[in-house]
Amino acid sequence: MGEYEMDKALRILVVEESGTDSMIALKALHSNGYHQMYKRVDTSADLIIALKDGPWDIVIVDVSICQFDEQSVLKMIKESGIDLPCLILSEIIDGERQVRTIKSGVSDCINNQGSMNQFIPSVRIEVHDTLLHNLHKHADKDIRDQKEWFRVTLSSIGDAVITTDIYSTVTFMNPVAEEITGYTEEEAIGKPISHVFRIFNEVNLGPAEIPVDRVIKEGFIIGLANHTGLVTKNGETRSIADSAAPIRNDEGIIIGVVMVFRDITEAKRIEDQMARLDKLNVVGQMAAGIAHEIRNPMTTVRGFIQLLNINNEFKEYSEYFSTMISELDRANSIITGFLSMAKDTVAEVGEENLNRIIGSIAPLVQAEAIMSNKYVKLELGDIPNLILSENDIRQLILNLVRNGLDASTEGGGLTIRTLKVKDKVVLSVQDNGIGIDQQMLKKLGTPFLTTKENGTGLGLFICYQIAEKHGASIEVETGNGTTFSVCFKEMMELAV
Repeated sequence: MGEYEMDKALRILVVEESGTDSMIALKALHSNGYHQMYKRVDTSADLIIALKDGPWDIVIVDVSICQFDEQSVLKMIKESGIDLPCLILSEIIDGERQVRTIKSGVSDCINNQGSMNQFIPSVRIEVHDTLLHNLHKHADKDIRDQKEWFRVTLSSIGDAVITTDIYSTVTFMNPVAEEITGYTEEEAIGKPISHVFRIFNEVNLGPAEIPVDRVIKEGFIIGLANHTGLVTKNGETRSIADSAAPIRNDEGIIIGVVMVFRDITEAKRIEDQMARLDKLNVVGQMAAGIAHEIRNPMTTVRGFIQLLNINNEFKEYSEYFSTMISELDRANSIITGFLSMAKDTVAEVGEENLNRIIGSIAPLVQAEAIMSNKYVKLELGDIPNLILSENDIRQLILNLVRNGLDASTEGGGLTIRTLKVKDKVVLSVQDNGIGIDQQMLKKLGTPFLTTKENGTGLGLFICYQIAEKHGASIEVETGNGTTFSVCFKEMMELAV
């Protein structure tokens, strides 16, 4: 075994027993301007070790000796996992050693055969082809590694990411985008962006423009308008914030768009709650300011009604007087409630039944309905007791009933229902009016918002506040008539 090295060498692994033929080949390379570093091995074990000690540019194998044959050598090279060109020095024909080349490495095994005169051109071609092959291989690996790095990075960030090509076709979707939209990456890739990214204007409920086409056309970063909603795969809606930016290649040409967005539904809910609290503070301050002015005339009216109630001449109206006094007391309780909101006090609660509270105010609501030529129908189911503030719930029911009667046409009316649905107790008030406009529907519960000529805009606001204090939710269905459903959690003890 011998070794010879020169600067800027062609790295050659020689598989030969004597070294005689290899020296002739190496001298021929040197005389043709090739510096070389070579290593000669003469056993199978040494060949395996030498392959691991590479890298090598080319392998020259003399298969005319007994120890080596072409197939066994190629098998050892292939099993080493190294793909490099080989020159096979085979038998002597007409006084010349034959040369066979295994092009593009041993993986392809494309054979060409010629005389020793073709040895130098064969080396030149093989080395040149191998260098190009390796460059392409490394470049492809770099591209794959870069793509994988971007994929892992985009998959790891907390925001949702969707990329498209210049035809608005989805090319990538990270797990957060899958969670928000409801579509998997497999379902989304190859589909138009509009298939998975269905957005709308939350104010007018009309479709919103997806910014991808504008980004491709204008080449700038574009953000979504405020109040943008997203319809998920299962039909749910979410509020989102989004921006889209162009993807450019090395020449600055736009080759796609990346959209980054996030779900701000919870943030908007908190923002809405904060806005409600601000409005509540305003109402509390107003209540504190006007309570004294309202209570004085109410006290006077209550006193005169009491005098009439004890007068025998009006004994037949005693029940009416009692109802009037009760309603004045309730009005006074409402004022106290406003003041309690301002002072952040706690209302008195206890175990109550909605059916009993409804029954106690039924004569009052029936009387109001009859006076306007309308009706109130009761459908009270078998429901468990709840932890409630009776005064608050009376106020909530009366507000919903009065709104329903106002919305109902003459001769029509409403139905008050109670029922148990799974772990919730539901109180619903259904009228037969014309329904609520969609734009107004989104603003329900806003203080001082009213469509009535003489309305205050506080009725529903108070209902929402009472429901929130009891850990309940209000659901609204509208169309041919409107149904307000107040959903209480069964026996949920709350400090209200």
